[in-house]
Amino acid sequence: MRYHLGVDEEIDNIPPNAFFVIEGGKIYPLVKAVINIGRLLDNHLVIDDPRVSRSHAQLRAVQGHFVLFDLNSTGGTFVNGHRISKTIIYPNDTISLGGVTLTFNQDDPPPRPDLAQSTPHLKIILE
Repeated sequence: MRYHLGVDEEIDNIPPNAFFVIEGGKIYPLVKAVINIGRLLDNHLVIDDPRVSRSHAQLRAVQGHFVLFDLNSTGGTFVNGHRISKTIIYPNDTISLGGVTLTFNQDDPPPRPDLAQSTPHLKIILE
C-alpha cells in the first residue's frame, strides 16, 4: 500500500495528544496533519536558532503515526543520534535539528509495532 499525503489529510489520522518538548522546556502540541519546522516565520514551528535551516524539516501524520522528513537541511535531522531523511517517530524519541533538541511525546501512545512480536508491523511506504 502507498500513502500519499496532501494538505487535505484527514484530521482523525493525526496521532492524539502528541507534542514536542523543545530544549527540555517549551511544549509544542502537534495538532496538524502537516507541520513545517524551521527558522522562517512562515513555518508552523519556528525555531529561532542559526543552527536550524530556514525550512529544516516537516512532520506528517500518516496512518495514525508521525513521519519526520528532513528538507535537505544544512545541519541535518537526527533521531536518537542517527541522521535521517525520513522516519516514523515514537514517544520519547530525541530529535536534533542542527543541534536544537526536540523530544517527541504522546499521552497514552498506541503500542509500538516494531517492539511487539505478536503485533503485525506497520508498513508505510513513502515516496
